[in-house]
Amino acid sequence: IGENIASLVKDGDCLQLGIGAIPDAVLLFLKDKKDLGIHSEMFSDGVVELVEAGVITNAKKNIHMGKSVATFLMGTRRLYDYVDNNPEVAMMPVDYVNDPRVICQNDNLVSINSCVQVDLMGQVVSTCVGLRQISGVGGQVDFVRGAAMSKNGRSIMAMPSTVKSKASKIVPVLDEGSAVTTSRNDVDYVVTEYGIAHLTGKTLRQRARALIEIAHPDFREALQAEYERRFHEKYTH
Repeated sequence: IGENIASLVKDGDCLQLGIGAIPDAVLLFLKDKKDLGIHSEMFSDGVVELVEAGVITNAKKNIHMGKSVATFLMGTRRLYDYVDNNPEVAMMPVDYVNDPRVICQNDNLVSINSCVQVDLMGQVVSTCVGLRQISGVGGQVDFVRGAAMSKNGRSIMAMPSTVKSKASKIVPVLDEGSAVTTSRNDVDYVVTEYGIAHLTGKTLRQRARALIEIAHPDFREALQAEYERRFHEKYTH
């Protein structure tokens, strides 16, 4: 998943990284990039590694050039020692950092977040499993919209294709009670270990086909059957 996401990141991009294993994994595949920047609600140890490797320089940012911008940090002692009294890190209030009007001032803003479930229309669930709340919305929607407003911006929703190989995370309809976090009108890229689906500007048929192609192979047949039932046309590769 990290490798697929990294293929969408270009030299000079400014990154927002969500919380969790997937955003951390992305950083492992960015070591060949140049002059990346950080404008993110939070970041962790992986950013320190890329700064030390000369990958993150913040040199191409339009605002707060030369500084990694964040509202909070979560990591190990290495992270906290790095940011302590570091003039290259700017800690700012969340109502500023997460404001889409501020976010979009950086060109090439790439928003990278993880999610729980995506339906065939592209609706994204990130905060709950059915009726069970598992997290807060955080800055996901703020950064998705900021990236959409940024010149050459991109937003990425990433997840493993299955829940412990027992169920697909790409589904015909969302689990009962699930709350949509990022609407189908806002979603841009969806990424699994099987590939990348670019949904912006696509019809419902095109969205469904793109998402089926990155679903786990064990569940594609059922998703294809739903496609045929819903759109009254044979599914072909």
